[in-house]
Amino acid sequence: MDTNITQEQPLFSSFFPCKEESSYFVRVYTEPLLVNLPTPDFSMPYNVICLTCTVVAVGYGSLYNLLTRSFQIEEPNPGLAKWIANIIRKMRGVPPL
Repeated sequence: MDTNITQEQPLFSSFFPCKEESSYFVRVYTEPLLVNLPTPDFSMPYNVICLTCTVVAVGYGSLYNLLTRSFQIEEPNPGLAKWIANIIRKMRGVPPL
């Protein structure tokens, strides 16, 4: 395309030759200016079902555990350090703890 012609004449004038008294309507199609959103496929319902089942199982398991657990109080056993201390006390002749 000659650059001198485009400066003197409008764009697309070489594609649509016209006389001075007539004019053409030109419609130009371009890419749309929309954002492509994710389209659902068959894996999306599967993911929703798996997530829902996991949430329900964790919630039900926690509630069932709290309702069926029996709490008991246990006396702590004397530790190893106390047992060794009592042996040393016996060797010295001091009464054990």
